[in-house]
Amino acid sequence: MKIMPLVKEFIKPEYKTEYSAGMDIYLQEDATLVIGADNVIHLGFAAEVPEGYAAILLPRSSAGMKGISLRNTAGVIDSDYRGEWIAHIVIDQNQDNALLDEWHYKRGDRIIQCLIVPVKKVDIELTESISVTARGDGGFGSTGK
Repeated sequence: MKIMPLVKEFIKPEYKTEYSAGMDIYLQEDATLVIGADNVIHLGFAAEVPEGYAAILLPRSSAGMKGISLRNTAGVIDSDYRGEWIAHIVIDQNQDNALLDEWHYKRGDRIIQCLIVPVKKVDIELTESISVTARGDGGFGSTGK
């Protein structure tokens, strides 16, 4: 995947182990994140996601345990997007940060990862009915805990 740095001394994303599914994305500048607010983080690069794929931005698992999530749950970057990659990060108030109003991060910290996944398009067909399954229209929690 081609990546075009937009900042000096860019730290490029990397897979940290041989079997990592997601590549870690490094913060390119120090950041102060306000707990409960929509924090806009410029990731310092534009990229060319290969045709037939999409990039999915997610919090790293260690960041998720600290209450970090993305404003739209997961960021989807299409293969034809060429602008700067940006994350909207929200930090939930939890036991670890209950007494804090903000968190401070340094350039080089990793809180976001990126998965590159294949995209399969389907034909859309309008119909009067759809097939019946055992689950039916059972939603959240309908398959048990």
